[in-house]
Parts: sequence; structure tokens; C-alpha cells
Amino acid sequence: NFVAIIPARVGSMELKDKNVVKIKKHPLISYSIEAAKKSKFIKKVFVTTDGKKIAKISKVYGADIIKRPKSLSGNVIMPDASVVHAINYIEKNININFENVVFLQPTSPLRNHSDIDNAIKLFNKNKADSLFSSVDIHPFMWKIKKNKISPLNWNYKNRTRRQDTEKNVIENGSIYITNKNVFKKYKSRLGGKIVTYIMDNWSIFEIDNKKDLGIISSLLSSKLIKSNKIIIPKK
Repeated sequence: NFVAIIPARVGSMELKDKNVVKIKKHPLISYSIEAAKKSKFIKKVFVTTDGKKIAKISKVYGADIIKRPKSLSGNVIMPDASVVHAINYIEKNININFENVVFLQPTSPLRNHSDIDNAIKLFNKNKADSLFSSVDIHPFMWKIKKNKISPLNWNYKNRTRRQDTEKNVIENGSIYITNKNVFKKYKSRLGGKIVTYIMDNWSIFEIDNKKDLGIISSLLSSKLIKSNKIIIPKK
């Protein structure tokens, strides 16, 4: 009872046409569509967008399209609002039963269908209301406030070995899973009982600018990373 929703708006502050920029001959958004399509738990893959070009490309790669209203398309609007709109649209207009939403950000393509499936298994096993993917890099974190710096999660006067520190995970923005009623209630991807699915450290990279694009292109070309082979569905 899972559907995937991929929000992809027009416009980008640093990288033009970010969601459809080509990586290894395929548009960025196709990597998220393909990972969701190959998941054995996801019934349907939706892209919610305000862009005709994004919609056309997403449809070619096998996603269903939900038109995102202009009121939810500005660069200060969190994508959570567009996912709530998409949930309501699916319930009203599409004959499909679903209980949970797999929310995938197209700018975080360093995941494959096995990551999604393992995250869903963890979500089900823990009877969770929501899940986020993360990395555990044992960070020694500092905060900067009014030009003053201070440790956030450790004591620099009593430094310990990195592997002996408490586990502090960081959201990598790759996978979010949320019960649809929880999403609608809180209008947020996280709520209720929250669990995390820990991924490999390199999955923390996401695309915001040209430099990120180069890094992720290299990672997707690496033999160390098992990325999905992109296949355009036959009509």
C-alpha cells in the first residue's frame, strides 16, 4: 500500500532546469522515477510539477503526472505542501488504494530500488508513522552564533575516539516514507513515530549547483555504487 510522490518544480536558484539536467545521458528526475518503479512495494509513481517540460520527460520515463498549482510552486514553498496536494488529488481522482507515501527528492539520486525496499521493510517492521533516510558519519558538530563558535554535540576538552561517540545521524534527503494520514494531519513528511534508515555516507550528496552535478555524475559512474540502469518504457 505504497505510492511514490516525486515533487519537481520549475526554477532553480543556482542550476537552471535542475530537475531535468542530463546525467549519463538521462535527465536527473529519471533516476528517482526508475528507483521507485523497480521497488517491489510501490504501486504507482507520481511526479507533481508545475513545469510542462518536467511533466513531459517524467511521463516518458513512466511516471503519472499531477499538475502542481502555482500557489505551491514558489522557491520559498516547502515541497511537503505539494505532496499533501498530491495525496488529496490521488484520493479524489485516481482509483487506487494506498496507505503510505514514499517521498523522493529528485535532487538526491544516489539511491536505488533496494534502498527504497529496505527502508519500507524497516518502516513496516517498526510499525512507524514516518521514516527518513540518513547517514552516520560520527560528526563532531559545532554551531556558529553571532560570530561565536561552540561545540554542539561533544566536549572538546575531553575528546574521545570518533567511533566511541554517540550515534548522530544526518538526514540525507534521499528517502522519506510517511503514513498518508499523518502527512495530511501535520502537513509534514515527519510526524508520529519516526524511525531512520541509515545509508552509505556518499548518499549525502545532492544536487544544488554545477559542482554538485559533477560530483554525483562521478559517483553514479563509479563501480562502487550500484545505481539503477535507466530504461525508457516502450509505448
